[in-house]
Amino acid sequence: MSATTVDHGGTCILLVQPPIRRTKVTMMSLPHRISGNLALDLANTISWRNTSREIDHLATFGDVLAWSREVGLIGDDLVLSPLEQKTLYEQVLALRNAIRGAGSAIANDLDPLRPDFDIIRDIAALALCQASLSGTPYTLHFEGIYRVTGAIAWSALDLLRGDELSRLKQCPPDDCHWLFIDRTKNASRRWCDMGTCGNRAKKLAHRAAH
Repeated sequence: MSATTVDHGGTCILLVQPPIRRTKVTMMSLPHRISGNLALDLANTISWRNTSREIDHLATFGDVLAWSREVGLIGDDLVLSPLEQKTLYEQVLALRNAIRGAGSAIANDLDPLRPDFDIIRDIAALALCQASLSGTPYTLHFEGIYRVTGAIAWSALDLLRGDELSRLKQCPPDDCHWLFIDRTKNASRRWCDMGTCGNRAKKLAHRAAH
C-alpha cells in the first residue's frame, strides 16, 4: 500500500493507492523442432492434435514471441504497438494453418487448396515491400512484424519452389501429423521422431504380433 499527498486548492488530500498486483506470465513449453525447415516448424506448433491432450504452443502473443526468439528470428529489440502485436499474432496463426494445409496435401500427393497458397504469397509480398538486400550472396532483411512472418512465408516459398519438396513427409499417427523433410539417403524416414511416434508404433506393432 502506498500513499501520495496532493495539494488541492490549499487543502492537502491523502491519496491511498492499492498495491500493484503483478501477474506471473508462464510461457507454454516450446515443441521440439524436427522438421528441418522454419515454415514446417511453425506448422508443428500443435502437439497431440485432436485429442484431450492437445497443446497449442502458440496460444498467446507471448508464446509467439518466445517461439520466434527460440528459432532465431528476433532478439529482445523488437518493439511493436498493440495493433502490430495483434497483426503479427493473426498472421502467424494464418500462416500456420496455410503451411500445414498445403504441406499436408503435398505430403499425401494431393492438390493444396488455393487459399493456403494465397495466404503464404500475400504475406511474403507484404514482407518483401519492406525488406532490404545486403551481403554476398544477397540476403533479405525484413522489418517490424515481418522479421517473423516474412521469414516464415519466404521459407515456405523456398520449400515450395525447391528440390526438397519431393522429400516432404507427414508423420502417420492421427494425433501427430507433424511435417518434416526426409533427408535420409534412401528416403526411409517415416516418423517425425523415433523417440516418440516411432517408438509408439513399434510397441503397437509388437503387441499386435503377440
